[in-house]
Amino acid sequence: MGFDQNWEKSYANNTQLSIWPWSDIVSLVNRYCKSLIMRGGGRVLELGCGAGANIPFFQSIGMDYYAIEGSPTIVRSLHDRYPELADKINIGDFTKELPFTSSFDLVIDRASLTHNTTASIRKALDMTFNIINDDGVFIGSDWFSNSYTDFQWGEQSDDEFTKTFNTKGYFVGLGNVHFSDELHLRDLFSKFDVIFMEEKLYIRHEPKDNHQLASWNIVARKR
Repeated sequence: MGFDQNWEKSYANNTQLSIWPWSDIVSLVNRYCKSLIMRGGGRVLELGCGAGANIPFFQSIGMDYYAIEGSPTIVRSLHDRYPELADKINIGDFTKELPFTSSFDLVIDRASLTHNTTASIRKALDMTFNIINDDGVFIGSDWFSNSYTDFQWGEQSDDEFTKTFNTKGYFVGLGNVHFSDELHLRDLFSKFDVIFMEEKLYIRHEPKDNHQLASWNIVARKR
């Protein structure tokens, strides 16, 4: 299992079109990639760029931006919006191959890898490790935690950490959704040095249903 065609349908129907840079990505890059920014940028690869929300941010700090995205619809749209990146934003499945021959100083993922099975995530992280420069950094944000209320509503997919949702919750119709606890996340990143990890918890008080949204941010450096 890799890229789920439900995402192509969503983009074709003009949904899931986030266009503003994700604040956690901006914050973590500014905190852990200062040396890249100070020297005028480096090479960054985004796994699952979606509608390109992070592109303006990386262009503003002078980084050489690349991306791999599974949706042909959204990639065509990005090529129209950013013709200078037409050779750098590729259609593909980052759980199967990374179609770039050069190495990268930074690889980022905002809630894309977490829509895969454990086996697919491991393969993607292994390939990512191989294309990151020594001392390069991986930044992941909004990887779903198994403290998320919706975790209990899903049906198990390929493994205990991966669920599918057919009847209830935010993730209905979005294919595989992966949820991690701390030990599992550390195991996934065992090849890296984890230098930052936080779990974000949001409890809803109105309406009074105690729904909890929970996700992880992680920064890992190549040894």
